[in-house]
Amino acid sequence: MGLLAQRLYQSYSAENMASVATIFNQHNTLLILLCTVLMFLNWGIEVYKWGLITQPMEIIPTRKLWQSVWMGVCIGNLTPGRLGEFAGRILTFKPHNHAKVTTLHFVNGVTQLVANIVVGCAGLLGFSSLIDKSYFTLMLIAETLILIAFVLFLIRINYIVKWLQKVSFLKRFDFTNLQIDRMLLLRLLFLSTIRYFVYFFQFYLLLVACGVHGNTYHIFGAIAIMYLLLSTIPMISVIEVAVRAFIIVLLFGSFGSNDWELSVASTLLWVINIVFPSVVGYVFLVRNKFTFGTKQRKHDLA
Repeated sequence: MGLLAQRLYQSYSAENMASVATIFNQHNTLLILLCTVLMFLNWGIEVYKWGLITQPMEIIPTRKLWQSVWMGVCIGNLTPGRLGEFAGRILTFKPHNHAKVTTLHFVNGVTQLVANIVVGCAGLLGFSSLIDKSYFTLMLIAETLILIAFVLFLIRINYIVKWLQKVSFLKRFDFTNLQIDRMLLLRLLFLSTIRYFVYFFQFYLLLVACGVHGNTYHIFGAIAIMYLLLSTIPMISVIEVAVRAFIIVLLFGSFGSNDWELSVASTLLWVINIVFPSVVGYVFLVRNKFTFGTKQRKHDLA
């Protein structure tokens, strides 16, 4: 946060601030609104994925799936790396399914990470000039190892579930009939890839709105590398927006835009894709008086 603040301070000038003010003209506002509309497609694909993977356990109406996903976003923002997201998602399911649904949540998340890393590594290889040579090889090796670990996890997931049932402190949880079909995993990976390109295009729209110009292919490469980094760097929610902004400033600083414009693009993406769903998720949590106790909730989702 300090490094970002220093760069913003150094780039402060009347000219730079005037360029930030022009972001919100009529044309750019339309681009930002389009990005906002795409947010619903982005999360709609995630809701569909969530329904697919949980359907064998429990069939949940679509509107409740939306509530489940966005409550997860809300609670996930309170934990490092959004690891607590499952706690919000399981609330719409029956208590005896919580352990199985939690497992399915992490499987679903891994399919999205695999898609992010595969496309990100392709961007890294195609646009290695955007990364300092001293970091490129190390970064590629690290991402490849992470990808291999995630793929092995998906391939062996049913064996992992059987192992979980044998762990002493997990025996009190019900994992009965938890089997994940490989065709389902392929469908989830396909949908995750589509979702990736939706939020890829969202950020491209915001970059255009914020005055980032340059070779389109280089911009695409920088976006791919950005999402690769954001997908695999653990972040605490309270500093996430600053970390996002700093990565974007580093990657896109060579495209002729000032740091303020890039920071605005980063912040808008965060507000549209994360803050708005979190606020709505919080409303669902409060309205339905959810608790995290072991007893069944008294109020059904409206």
